[in-house]
Amino acid sequence: MATRTSEAIDNLQGLDPGGLVDLERYPLLERESPAYQALVNALHDRLVAEKILPMEGFLTPEGVERLVADAGTMESKAFHCDKTGNPYGIDPAEIDALPDGHPGKIMSPTVRDGVGYHDMQGSLCAALYAWPPLRRFVADVLKVRELFLQDDPSNALVLQFYKPGGKLAWHFDRSKYSTILQLQAADEGGYFEAAPGIRDPENENYDAVRGLVLGESDPPLRRRSKPGTFVIINGNHTLHRVTDIGGDRARMSLILAYEEEPGVRLPVYLRRIFFGPDCPGD
Repeated sequence: MATRTSEAIDNLQGLDPGGLVDLERYPLLERESPAYQALVNALHDRLVAEKILPMEGFLTPEGVERLVADAGTMESKAFHCDKTGNPYGIDPAEIDALPDGHPGKIMSPTVRDGVGYHDMQGSLCAALYAWPPLRRFVADVLKVRELFLQDDPSNALVLQFYKPGGKLAWHFDRSKYSTILQLQAADEGGYFEAAPGIRDPENENYDAVRGLVLGESDPPLRRRSKPGTFVIINGNHTLHRVTDIGGDRARMSLILAYEEEPGVRLPVYLRRIFFGPDCPGD
């Protein structure tokens, strides 16, 4: 039986994802070259030190234009998600069991429109996600032997539209690392705010998390990524959000889920919150 990874690669159907990337600045097709090795080593060191690694100019201007056009053909398939959640993704049924003052009890809104992987098959966005040189590049930056496409039918690749009034609540990612490709900036707002490394396996740092979520302290990082920027974030240890969107133009990004183990999926209840009751089950 074919794996989800092999099926995705078979579905490239002559699309050329490499034509989207600035291969002079990021020589993904020259993995054995000294320039490639020096690049991934330097990027790895930055990620370890800073917890967030923005790689500006990863896409060429033409690549950005092509992916934005591709995204536009799928916008009508987006599921509108308007929900409240806590920074840890704890099931609301379990929140009452948390001790008083725990930041997991603080609920914040997320408003976004998202196209799941199941509705992106055959697209240029999906071809780029499944392109082996990109996956190897991310693995090399992370210094892991191999990465796999996430097996979740919807969450493996997500095209996000944050339209006027949209926002993403403060949260930690479930995966240790997340990869994000910025396609379009909002006219107003849409800042990425983050506290890199605010927690680690030895210290949850609940007081600092609570202060950020309640607005009692300012985030250490606040930026608007340029279109074409590829970002790797240590998302499980970094509290982050997207601020309210203003103006007329949506903030648009791709979330690419790569995993160190095959077969990773979201719980079905979370998949249906983010992608609707009609998204694929298990």
